[in-house]
Amino acid sequence: MNIPAPQPVPHLVLPPVQKGTLPNGLPLWLVEQHRNPQVVLSIVLQSGSFFDPPGKSGTASLTAELLESGTVSRDALAISESVEFIGATLGFRSGADGTFGTLLTLSRHLDVGIGLFADLLVHPVFPQREFDRLRTQRLTSLVQMKDRAASVATNAFMRVIYGDEHPYGVDPSGTEESVGGLTREDILRFYGDHYAPSDATLIVVGDTTMEEVVPLLEKEIGAWKGGESRAAPVPLPEPASPGGVYLIDKPGAPQSEIRIGRPALSRNTPDYFPVALMNRVLGGQFSSRINMNLREKRGYTYGARSSFMLLKHPGPFMVSGAFTGAKTGDAAEQLFLEIDAMHREGVTEGELEFSRKGLTGAFALSFETPYQVAAAIQNIILYGLPEDYYERYIGDLAAVTPADVSRVARTTLDTSAMALLVVADAGENRGVLGSLGRGPVVELDSGGKRLR
Repeated sequence: MNIPAPQPVPHLVLPPVQKGTLPNGLPLWLVEQHRNPQVVLSIVLQSGSFFDPPGKSGTASLTAELLESGTVSRDALAISESVEFIGATLGFRSGADGTFGTLLTLSRHLDVGIGLFADLLVHPVFPQREFDRLRTQRLTSLVQMKDRAASVATNAFMRVIYGDEHPYGVDPSGTEESVGGLTREDILRFYGDHYAPSDATLIVVGDTTMEEVVPLLEKEIGAWKGGESRAAPVPLPEPASPGGVYLIDKPGAPQSEIRIGRPALSRNTPDYFPVALMNRVLGGQFSSRINMNLREKRGYTYGARSSFMLLKHPGPFMVSGAFTGAKTGDAAEQLFLEIDAMHREGVTEGELEFSRKGLTGAFALSFETPYQVAAAIQNIILYGLPEDYYERYIGDLAAVTPADVSRVARTTLDTSAMALLVVADAGENRGVLGSLGRGPVVELDSGGKRLR
């Protein structure tokens, strides 16, 4: 049998970024791609759910969603029909660290597309009827989430490791209590405080040029002033005390959802590449140590994984998966053993090379469409990465050694500081979890609050 020879490391030449500034001070980044007659327009606002007012989680995400519900000159139906007429996609969304608006349109409809995009961004009216409808829809979704053990586990886990006062401790979608208390005035206030050119960067990628697109943007967005952005640093409470065992009862559940982890690293960490490679070996690919042990060897799960959620402020390291209910304790013990082994020993040269090839191959496929290029630039802008980050990516991956991985494993994977959270039948698992030797079992409700 002839095994194909490995292919050479791909050499990726990225198109240059051209920069400009609109009359209102809004920065513009443009990348020309003329292979297909498409253009992506994207705006990055530096305010996400991190800036939700206290007790009003869900404000940022609902504000972004409501931008599509009506403007001074168009109602929601007219917006939808206009977007459909030119065959475009247009939407706004908000995450933990930022808010994003994206338009994908054919280049021949760029003028109409920019007009629609600008109308939603600059002239929203947030109709009371649409606010009421979307808030009710959000509340229904939050109620439904209580029946999804995976969602319950992840949201409660974030609350456990960050605490009630930390912005990362609450789901960006909000809670029933917080969303139920929101008013249209809260949305207007958030928009006025955080939607401003001083807090934004505009990205254009695709079949256009500076000479073509700047006059269109100046006409539609150049006069946008917005409020003075208040996306300034806010005092952060310390994450909640590390460690502990937490249990949420789901009577009769045939499976258990397990989460293990702690607050870890920010996206701009200088250790990004050794951490990414280490995590891929531990639980970030199908052939990872965790998956080979828990799925292939023991048959406890269809799949388990580990991840570093790298945010503006230290995001969580988390191991997660759904496991056979009768093997909950054994599964948790094996997960801890895998983390501990990585913490002590790091990776082998062979594991490192396999992981490196996987990330290198995936990277080469990440810049094929205007949308992918725009998403990459969003990361640079949102997280303050070096502008040559992607040009250096392959070289930075290649430079990581097993010693680098061992170093970051020692600093990030100390399980004595990690919490264990389980959603399972409490009657069957309370004693099992207590016998793991990681502290008394603390029982929580489905929202992550202590029962006693």
